[in-house]
Amino acid sequence: MTIIPTPWVMALVFVIFLILMYLLNRMLYKPLLGFMDTRDASIRKDSEGIDGNTADIRALKKEANDILQKAKEEAALIKNKAHDSAKQTAEIKISQKKEELAQKYSMFMSELEDEKARLKASLNSEIPLFKESLQAKLKKL
Repeated sequence: MTIIPTPWVMALVFVIFLILMYLLNRMLYKPLLGFMDTRDASIRKDSEGIDGNTADIRALKKEANDILQKAKEEAALIKNKAHDSAKQTAEIKISQKKEELAQKYSMFMSELEDEKARLKASLNSEIPLFKESLQAKLKKL
């Protein structure tokens, strides 16, 4: 037995289908599409924010690198000044020590000359004794 649908049943199914489509559109599809559009807008906004943050990060990195470079240059300058200052101090101390040693050397040389003169005078004063003693020994021979 075959069932032939009646036109009223077909019209009722068609009306129920249209009502169901209307209700689904109104209760499900429109809110879902609205939510998806809102989410896409939020993602786009966040993406733009990320691009802005990336640019900020690059600028901050550049600024940090510039600061580090300046600090390195200042440190090198301070190091060079300290090195030069230490070198000058050492040169001053060396020259003072050289002067001191030169004075001590000249004093030593003058004392040596004085000692030489005294020794010579002493030997010259004892020459007659040496002559007598030498003559006495020669006579014994």
